[in-house]
Amino acid sequence: MLLSTSKGVSAALLYAALGLFGCGSDDNGQAATRPEPKPTRRQAPRPRTQPAVAPKAVCTLTNDSLAGQPFGPEPTVQELLSVGATIKTRKPFANLHEAGQMDTILTLQHQGNEFEFYRTPDKDLLRQAIITNFRPDYGRRLRATLNESARQNGGTCLQLRLRDTERANNVSATFTAGQPSIARVQPYFD
Repeated sequence: MLLSTSKGVSAALLYAALGLFGCGSDDNGQAATRPEPKPTRRQAPRPRTQPAVAPKAVCTLTNDSLAGQPFGPEPTVQELLSVGATIKTRKPFANLHEAGQMDTILTLQHQGNEFEFYRTPDKDLLRQAIITNFRPDYGRRLRATLNESARQNGGTCLQLRLRDTERANNVSATFTAGQPSIARVQPYFD
């Protein structure tokens, strides 16, 4: 009798254990089934990105051809006037080399850009240009020069200073989001 009692207790324990682990029946008398495990979706490993390199604060580059011809072909007074530039100011200026000759400092405005020329009777010399709008042809050419200068310098810069070996022609630019936002061109003239 002791043997049959121990078999009954073992069977009861087995049924109780099965009931605890969900293999028993549910309320309506049907056997409960476990939901099929869904395959886990594996995500492709993300490629490691290099940490963003902060742009240099100031880059200085000496390059005679880029500093000497930052626009490529330099815009002239006649070209600028023909595409809609307006004369902002005219100031008489005594020529330092020719006694009695009066020259003119002529300032032109074109699509937000400003050009200052030293005008003599026989030629116009660009003294300075401040470019904030790079959409005109001369602006696109200047942007290409500035981007090439930054590339030659090894990457992006917040400010770029470009000059020739004699430090006579100077171009300085401020970059925003990797593109020039303002540039000042100061070619050499006597």
